[in-house]
Amino acid sequence: MTRTNPVKLLILEGSQNRAEELIVLLRTAGRATRAHLLASVADLNQKLNAQSWDLCLAKQEVNGLTIADLLSQIKSLDKDIPVIMLAEDRDPATITAGLKLGALDVALDDDDERLMLIIERELGNLDNRRAMRLAEVQLRETDRRNQLLLDSSNAAIAYVHEGMHIYTNSAYGELFGYEAPDDFTGIPVIDLIAAEDQEKFKTFLRDFSSNQVAAEDFTCIASDDSRIIASLSLLPATYDGEPCTQMIFRAMTDSSEFEDRLRTISSQDPLTGLFNRSYFIEQLDLAVDQARNGQSGYVLLYICLDDFTRIRIEAGISRADLILSEIAHLIRDSVESQHIMARFGDEEFTLLFKGADNEAAAVLAENIRAVVEGHVSEASDKSFQITTSIGLAIVGENTPSGEEVIARAYRAASGSKHSNSVNIFKIEQSAVGAEGRALTRDTVKKLVVDAIAGTGFRLLFQPILSLHGEDDELFEVLLRLLDEDGNELPPAQFLGPAQDAGLLEKLDRWVILQSIKTLSAKRTAGSKTRLFINVTHASMADSSFLPWITVALQAARLPSDALIFQLDEKQATSYVKDAAKFSNGLAKLHFKTSINHFGCSLNPFNLLKHLNPDYVKLDGSFAQQIEGDKEKQQDLIDMVKALQSTGVLTAISGVESPAVLSTLWQAGVNFIQGYYISLPMENLDYDFTNEDL
Repeated sequence: MTRTNPVKLLILEGSQNRAEELIVLLRTAGRATRAHLLASVADLNQKLNAQSWDLCLAKQEVNGLTIADLLSQIKSLDKDIPVIMLAEDRDPATITAGLKLGALDVALDDDDERLMLIIERELGNLDNRRAMRLAEVQLRETDRRNQLLLDSSNAAIAYVHEGMHIYTNSAYGELFGYEAPDDFTGIPVIDLIAAEDQEKFKTFLRDFSSNQVAAEDFTCIASDDSRIIASLSLLPATYDGEPCTQMIFRAMTDSSEFEDRLRTISSQDPLTGLFNRSYFIEQLDLAVDQARNGQSGYVLLYICLDDFTRIRIEAGISRADLILSEIAHLIRDSVESQHIMARFGDEEFTLLFKGADNEAAAVLAENIRAVVEGHVSEASDKSFQITTSIGLAIVGENTPSGEEVIARAYRAASGSKHSNSVNIFKIEQSAVGAEGRALTRDTVKKLVVDAIAGTGFRLLFQPILSLHGEDDELFEVLLRLLDEDGNELPPAQFLGPAQDAGLLEKLDRWVILQSIKTLSAKRTAGSKTRLFINVTHASMADSSFLPWITVALQAARLPSDALIFQLDEKQATSYVKDAAKFSNGLAKLHFKTSINHFGCSLNPFNLLKHLNPDYVKLDGSFAQQIEGDKEKQQDLIDMVKALQSTGVLTAISGVESPAVLSTLWQAGVNFIQGYYISLPMENLDYDFTNEDL
């Protein structure tokens, strides 16, 4: 599962407060949850049979239901649900007993940090097992299809192990004059090769073992002793689970030469003569497979011609194409023939550098950059000097796919601060921005301290759009922390360290003051824009907050309805008394409130017994899981109706596809937010009159 998919969680715990704490723990780590607190054996059986589950956190015994019963029932139903036992003491015997029962690990109930590490590990392992099962199913289906293709193929194909045939198709039999596949039993492949070519054949096999050849022509002998001139190509393969070699013989006829010519044409870009995009992707996928198998490594070069649109305008399309072809040949002449080069886009080239030598690939990239920069093209009586930006990405054992390699190299090429440059993609660049593994908690804490005093924070604004045509202009204020390299860290990475440093109240006030400044400037121009601003539990408990915000708004000459204060569901649930008092205080001052990430706690509607929000924003995971799932669509519709019956306006974040809009409209959701509407923006300039949804 991706981190955006909710974790379906079973909890065996006697205290509902502790169960809520476990849900908050996952949520703080960026894992949305759909949890159920087990009440009995019957409840367990019903839940196990009703749907699949991703994780179970269990005490040794609750209300007569033991972890032994739970594990036994999961095993009897052959379910793959990771079970983590929560031990109440540090007795090694308890831990050993839990592992003997079948729990994948035993965590101490008072050590949440270690528990979260175990959860992340087991969820990752579950993902791997599910992916493996899916791959096995797909492999079996692929094997069945491949067998049908082999049997019906016009190409003469055989599978050979240690020089002996283990499979031949009908075309192979026809080529050599044999009627049935069994006729090849006991016939070594070398007996099909003419005597004068047998030494050449042995050399060909040795070279194939060292990946040095692809195809070679041989004189072959048919069953009637007639001679056949055929091209032989070899590929490593498996047959019935055993490693072997695939052999494909192609008789050298006019038709085969035509097929070879047709194949060559279909793989070329007509303008530059380089390989085309589809052929390059095929070769890149093969390279990724080889690298993952530890056979050989590669480096991908993504070569972008800088500002080529301007040249098209100034030189004209046809002359610009001539310049493009000229540059393509210039680069190709700078590259050794073993490397594969293609035209990948309108003015982009890709090059697959054979070998995992990053430094050598970087030297080649720099040479290409310098050669292109030093060349002057002539067109329309004008001289044009072209420059390139080149991104490099390694194809190694951990590379997930060819598509990801291209994305990495493209980011390296386009992410450089300067054109006419060479930039190497580094894995740690994404690790900081996405997961934060490259930063320690103390490092983040220092970044927060420095950011409050300086300019290390960035505010972004994401539009919230009415789904029913109202003219509201709403934005949610989003906070990002910048590290020393300018990478953005989301709140999930820095709020914990900020809390450790006692800076949450200062953080909230910094966001509010900056938001008020931006909003005041926008409203001065006649806009009625309003902002959703997230506040932490520290501000809920701060008695000085309400007087402070009143003064701040008066100073900016903004009405109280210009700001909508948004409380996170998990924090409001954990600090429900503070949240209720805070919400009531805001209402008396005519401020509006919202609950964010609604629907992730055990009993989310219980919160509405204590708070009276004006808006409820459903967690983004609801929008991301309803596409194509009728049951989840109905669940969403029921939840929205239940919310609106209490008088609140409903919103939902995480809208990333137009496919979910009809369901959201049918459910009666008032407002939508997400990347399909707009990415977070640095200003408040979204056009709410745009109807292209």
